[in-house]
Amino acid sequence: MCVGFWTVDHPDYALILCSNRDEFLSRPTAPAQWHSFGPIGTDVHGDAPADPGAPTVLSGRDLAAGGTWLGINRTGRIAVLTNITEPYRKYASSRGDLTSSFLLPQTPGVPLSEEIDAFLAANRGRAYAGFNMLLLSPSTTPPARPGTLDLDAALLTNSGGGGALTARPLTDDERSCGGLSNGLIDRAPGEPEWPKVQHGRVAFREMLASLAEDTAEAEVVERLFALLTWQTAPAPAARRDLSTTVHVAPIRVPPVAPPHRTRLSTAILVRHDGRATFVERDVWTLPGGEDAREPVRAPLGHDRVFRFAVGSTGALSV
Repeated sequence: MCVGFWTVDHPDYALILCSNRDEFLSRPTAPAQWHSFGPIGTDVHGDAPADPGAPTVLSGRDLAAGGTWLGINRTGRIAVLTNITEPYRKYASSRGDLTSSFLLPQTPGVPLSEEIDAFLAANRGRAYAGFNMLLLSPSTTPPARPGTLDLDAALLTNSGGGGALTARPLTDDERSCGGLSNGLIDRAPGEPEWPKVQHGRVAFREMLASLAEDTAEAEVVERLFALLTWQTAPAPAARRDLSTTVHVAPIRVPPVAPPHRTRLSTAILVRHDGRATFVERDVWTLPGGEDAREPVRAPLGHDRVFRFAVGSTGALSV
């Protein structure tokens, strides 16, 4: 059960975003790196890049289906995908295709609203398992300050497996402090957000309020990761209880035998001048590989850190 929190309404940053990916450790996954959604086993592993001259997307990859749960491209487009909790069914279309189609190069200068209209038209009639998706793209509206990057944002969902795709812009409150998980985006009147989203949004808003103008980016990233470690006590023991905790300690979710837990965390910072920082941190791992039986906490000090300028062809990985 993934979760994400963000703001696109900050004086220093066009975007501050953090997210947990909750997944089975046995599901094959490639760590974050630059690629172009080439064939699995080429650009993902770096041994034989499918498009070595123009990797355009920074993300991890789900090697089972080929897509990603979260990514950013060189122009500043960002997609964050969460599944909707529902009974398992098979669908002909993969939700990961939605993220890749949004993150791959598009016609520049097209407003996000028009792109989403085309996106919905292109996918009309295709059935996907339930999903929610946050989409962000550099604004085409002239900024108040010349040379300033701002992001337009929208939420896309099918409200459950096989449902029709719908989209809407973020509300002012969601632009200021938004949260997304595995529940329905547009709830029935009076139906509250999931407890993990409620808690996370409060903690995220408090974190934003505590930032000073000179707070170092490294400190911002650590505060985001700290926010993502919150969990209830005792830890949930069943899938129905995962809506209450931001960090998911390993549990076994029948009928699947492998443990389900928070696999990794990601923080993305994009300044108004276009400087971007992307940090991915492992949380739980299988020390003996995918055949290992018991997960352990990942060691610290092995973050995957990428810094680049939105709109630039160069990138620095640290």
